[in-house]
Amino acid sequence: MRFTVSQADFQEAFGSVAPVVPSKTTLPILSNVLMELEGNTLRLVATDLDVSILTEMEVQGERDGSLSVPAKKIGDIIRELEELDITLEADEGNRLQIIAGEGSYQLPGISSEDFPSLPEFEGAIEFSIPAETFDRLVQRTSFAVSRDELRPALTGVFLQLRPGELRAVSTDGHRLVRIIDSHFTYSGEPRELIVPVKALEMVRKNIIGDEDVKLIVGSNQLMAKMKHATLYSRLIEGKYPHYENVIPKDNSDRLIVSADQLARVVKRTQIFANPISRQVVFHLERDQLIIQAEDVELGGKGKESLPATYTGEDKQIGYNSAYVLELLKQIETDEVLFELGSTTAAGIVRPTEPREGEDFLMLIMPVRLN
Repeated sequence: MRFTVSQADFQEAFGSVAPVVPSKTTLPILSNVLMELEGNTLRLVATDLDVSILTEMEVQGERDGSLSVPAKKIGDIIRELEELDITLEADEGNRLQIIAGEGSYQLPGISSEDFPSLPEFEGAIEFSIPAETFDRLVQRTSFAVSRDELRPALTGVFLQLRPGELRAVSTDGHRLVRIIDSHFTYSGEPRELIVPVKALEMVRKNIIGDEDVKLIVGSNQLMAKMKHATLYSRLIEGKYPHYENVIPKDNSDRLIVSADQLARVVKRTQIFANPISRQVVFHLERDQLIIQAEDVELGGKGKESLPATYTGEDKQIGYNSAYVLELLKQIETDEVLFELGSTTAAGIVRPTEPREGEDFLMLIMPVRLN
């Protein structure tokens, strides 16, 4: 295998697959990226056995062939070879030589025969999602996915496909996000699937411009087709919780406050919160909201008020400050709406003005007051 390509083009293509490479693995081959050259087309493939991605690019091919190479090392050296044309050549000893300007660099590779094959895929249903919709869906759900591997169903985003409606849900038990997109075009049978968040993030990063993302769903796999990349992912097995049961139906107290102002106040007061609980307390009054945090052990205390509109009896509710800030990042309107019940009930957080065709809500659980 031998080909020449510009550093910028190769770095862009390599960067689109490298994030799939696992940071730690017991299988050395999974730390590599597969390069396959045929004519002037170079194909790059990376996998962690659950998620696989491939992309193709045009190069100046001289000799066909294939080799898997260490992702981190080749990524590091390519990044430093700025604004140069580079020649990559693999020899019979599975060594890759990189020639750029006056420099020559050699890396040990592993035979492409040892690299895992892409999964065989038989799609059952197909549908497309506009790029903007897909980006918003992933961005607004991925932060609330659980990292607890003992609860595998919660480590992915739950998608419900229904005629004329797409629902996306994520939760880690402390907060929950639900998006209902009624602009979704789908006419097949209702289908539910749990998609690994890593796969969704990889698709999101590989979307170029305003292209539609074509998704093909099999019995236990998902394929995402984009202009310059194709992703394969296993679906997460298991039953997703009945999330609708935890969304309060009778939260009648309403708090409306500036989202930006609230975020800045929480950032300042959380400095004085207990570093473990990260608790901030909302003191709710009719014309103002008082935020307070205190670390009893160290003696630190922070308190600040901001104007707000509140309908309900005066009360105090404790929240994890990190969760509050993550929810506020998803609010696109100037003000944020909190729908509240008792001091121990989950609070509903929404934008004050929903987008047309979209029902977006977030749930946050209170924490016991210190």
